[in-house]
Formats: sequence, C-alpha cells, structure tokens
Amino acid sequence: MPPAVTDSLDIWAVDSQIGADGSISVDFLLPTGIYINLDVPRDATIAQIKQLLWKQAHAYPLFHLLMEIDSYMFSCVNQTAVHEELEDETRRLCDVRPFLPVLKLVTRNCDPGEKLDPKIGVLIGKG
Repeated sequence: MPPAVTDSLDIWAVDSQIGADGSISVDFLLPTGIYINLDVPRDATIAQIKQLLWKQAHAYPLFHLLMEIDSYMFSCVNQTAVHEELEDETRRLCDVRPFLPVLKLVTRNCDPGEKLDPKIGVLIGKG
C-alpha cells in the first residue's frame, strides 16, 4: 500500500504551508449583511474567534443593530458538505475544518439546554 499523501492546499492539515504564522484568512458574514475578512489563528477556539470578530465589527456600519454576542453562533459547511451549526464554542477551528474558510454568524434559535432535553430523553430510553 503506498504511503498517504497529504494535499498541499489543505489549509487544515498540520503540515500545511499556508499561513506560515499559523493564521488563516477567514470570511465572516454578519446577520446585518456585512462581510468581514479577518486573519485568525488556525488553532483558535470558536469563542476566541467570535471575540475577535466582535471587536472588529464595532468599526463597521450597522453594528448597533446586532444583539449581544451570546445571542449568536457560527454556522458553516464542513468537509463532508453538511451544514453545521457550531454551538460548542470550545472547539478549535482546525477541528471544525470548514470546507471553505467562511463562517456565518446566525441567531441562536433557542437556549442550548432546550436542545439537550430531547437528546437526554433518547439516551435514557424515554420516548
């Protein structure tokens, strides 16, 4: 069996040559329709990235129309072409591995605890 060959253009690979300083240019789409491009650390958590975006968004128009930062979460399309909402903000960007470095800021639909209740019921065998 031949040795595994990594794609030299895969920006999420550990040995990637893109971004020698460890940062990746990520495009962010805000709910107000504003587009922001930021260089973020490849190993940053989603929470850290959201804080960086929030600081940068202060300088853009329509920022006053946004709610507080905890009202939002990121969504993206992952490597398996599945739309994924990034509720767990402790995950690192390199672990999420979006198909393209594009993150969309979306409003949280409900309290994270509300989504856990049905999952807990299934786990304990409750119908």
